[in-house]
Amino acid sequence: MNNRNGERAIIQVPAFEDLIDRVGSFDSFTVAGKLYSAEHLVPQLTINSADLVSEAASAAAFVLYWGLEAARSRRFHAQVEAAYRTWRDRTWLEIKATPGESTGKFPTDAQTEKTMHTSPHYGEWRGRLDDAQANAEMAEAVFEAFKLKGDLVKAAERIMAHEAGGAYYVEVTPRQTVARQPQQGE
Repeated sequence: MNNRNGERAIIQVPAFEDLIDRVGSFDSFTVAGKLYSAEHLVPQLTINSADLVSEAASAAAFVLYWGLEAARSRRFHAQVEAAYRTWRDRTWLEIKATPGESTGKFPTDAQTEKTMHTSPHYGEWRGRLDDAQANAEMAEAVFEAFKLKGDLVKAAERIMAHEAGGAYYVEVTPRQTVARQPQQGE
């Protein structure tokens, strides 16, 4: 089996391939003012089976990085949503408190809703909210893809260790990556 780069693939997992395809289908997206594009992310998700030690180290770093980016994007989405709701509630109250010029009657809920939805501000807020939600979903998908990549690299390392008669496996710690002999029961 070969991977996307034509190299020997240790394992192929359809769910991971589907996740890479999903990330590859993204338009550019923004997290905390940083612009990301699929063309730069997809190559980072590809596993080089010839250098699993480096892949394990980089996967751990990417999981940490994208975990933080996903959290930032979720927080930003929540902030935009809160600001939208504040605008919506204030606007609702303003419309409901203003009697019609010709009738002198206060608008019904249906009239208030219609007035809000035809406001240009409504479209602007919905656009901001939709963008924030899409960015959060994309950042979360990239985070999940890197978590899965890390899991696949670990599984590939174990397969290689087993094929080599259990002579080694790779352990990634926050400070260093080392190859070592397996301990009893590992």
